[in-house]
Amino acid sequence: MGFFEDYFINPIVEHTGYNIVNTLVYAIIAIVAAYTLFLWLRPKFTKKFVLYLLPFVLLGSTVRVLTDTIDTGIAQQHASAIFGLVGAAVNSGIYSYGFLTATPGIYLVTAIILILAILISDFLKEPKVLPTIGIILWVPHFVLLLPMFVSWFYLAVTFLLVISLCLLCFVVLSKWKMNNLQTKLAVLAHVLDGCASFVAIEVFNRLSPECTVLGKCYFGQHVVESFFGKAMPWGTAIYVAVKVLFVLFACRIVENEKMNESERNFIYALIIIFGLAPGIRNVLRLLCGA
Repeated sequence: MGFFEDYFINPIVEHTGYNIVNTLVYAIIAIVAAYTLFLWLRPKFTKKFVLYLLPFVLLGSTVRVLTDTIDTGIAQQHASAIFGLVGAAVNSGIYSYGFLTATPGIYLVTAIILILAILISDFLKEPKVLPTIGIILWVPHFVLLLPMFVSWFYLAVTFLLVISLCLLCFVVLSKWKMNNLQTKLAVLAHVLDGCASFVAIEVFNRLSPECTVLGKCYFGQHVVESFFGKAMPWGTAIYVAVKVLFVLFACRIVENEKMNESERNFIYALIIIFGLAPGIRNVLRLLCGA
């Protein structure tokens, strides 16, 4: 029981992020669960279906940030916003920090919502119902965050870095003759994640009074991110470079391997989700100052 508490329970309760043990276990569970889902949905995995999954990524990440704002007290400061709806969300307890609203629970909740949406879409025999459900669920959660958006400078810096790096990566993809939408989305997802982490840890932590005066600083929650962040000054820049190289070569391997279209789209979906989900969370959390 001590082992389980040390590596799985305490990191959630104490907000200390990931360690190598829970990272490996969560990764294995996620891959097995995703492959099981793929076996069920194999015929559906078209390029369009990958796009239909994106609103649910936005949903999960946005709900996670709403939990962050409540956990840090930011949401409580805006309780009267949007006719008191922010306060209602806080008082409901639904978004309070806990297993189902933190990682890995939020992935489980989002997956269940996705499965239910797929079943509804299949029942109605209308594929476009799937992303519509995701958007309908995501929009009100995003609206709840709007009054808390304050850190526009850090958002601008993040987007400037993302645009610059993506343009560079797209040149590489073009030379490799890999200009399809999936590769570009995969690159964008991981560049967004890396750049948001870099701005939060290396820029916000050095410039914002929230960190320099009050000591409320961001830190790398993932194992690799944390390693580079602690190893050297500006180490998160190395983390960004590693992520960029990873996604570029991962896409090249996927494109060159012999597999059918469904398998290729499934792998791209995984690459996109594992980059975009934390990337969106990082950006929204940075924007809220949570």
